[in-house]
Amino acid sequence: MLDAKTIIVIAADQGLRRSVAFALEVEGYATQSYDTLRAAEDASRLALCAIVDDDILRSEPQAAAQFLSNRGGGAILLVDGLSALQRREDYATLTKPFTGADLLGVINSLVVAAK
Repeated sequence: MLDAKTIIVIAADQGLRRSVAFALEVEGYATQSYDTLRAAEDASRLALCAIVDDDILRSEPQAAAQFLSNRGGGAILLVDGLSALQRREDYATLTKPFTGADLLGVINSLVVAAK
């Protein structure tokens, strides 16, 4: 069951999905993890936010653009230093590698902005 405290994690890499989900669950967030945007689409509508790895953005560019525009600001992109993505105001970015504290800081900023 999704609620406003559930965070969706979308990454092709299973290890990354597990690591991000674990860091969030330790802090009391419920998570659901997916390996494609299509699989996550329905669940993400009700979630606090969606965390999307940039590998997904590269492998599904059109779906990613649509997904991000539908999120309306509740998205965090995990990018590496080589990502060609332009920073935009309708989603937050977090550069890999990152710490749990970095991730929580971005999530807390989204929560404050949503109020």
